Amino acid sequence: MKIGLYGGTFDPIHIGHLIVMENVFNFLDIDKIIILPSSNPPHKVNKQKTKADLRIEMVKRAIADNPRVELSTYEARNDDVVYTHETLEYFKNTYPEDEFYYIMGEDSFMTIDTWKNYEKILNDKLIVFTRSNTDSDSDLVKKVDQIKKDNQEIYLINNLNINISSTLIRGLVKEGKSIKYLVTDEVIDFIGAHNLYV
Repeated sequence: MKIGLYGGTFDPIHIGHLIVMENVFNFLDIDKIIILPSSNPPHKVNKQKTKADLRIEMVKRAIADNPRVELSTYEARNDDVVYTHETLEYFKNTYPEDEFYYIMGEDSFMTIDTWKNYEKILNDKLIVFTRSNTDSDSDLVKKVDQIKKDNQEIYLINNLNINISSTLIRGLVKEGKSIKYLVTDEVIDFIGAHNLYV
């Protein structure tokens, strides 16, 4: 089975995240995606985050109607920092009969050489989604082409150019504005019930 691993803070999970996953299904032969909310992402260790159990519950609600997407709490078992190379090693060792593809955004990929043991990650199967249509002479394409000399298993997906972020959603909630259509109705209800981001 070909499985995508999609990590992130998901604070909250929003339509942009869901579109990324559907685009992976649409453009690559992936059977399933495992979404991995992180309790303490390495690049956000000192940033304020919503409690992991609340973010996990929002993810559960957002993906409940999609049988091809599963939730894993591997990166949220405790407050420890879990590095991406550790996550990849865990899944490959635990499920050796499956193929794993790590899904990441353009911004993350462009700064991947700041990640711990990034050389190991660059030897794995990677799916990079772009913020907008990418032309052949962009820095992103140049970086992908450079890495492809050693690893052919890097795939670029042009994501729909929808500028939605968790930061935007938190800001709108704080200002008392609508987030309808930016997150699922189930996530809206959960945010309201738990007074998140106010």
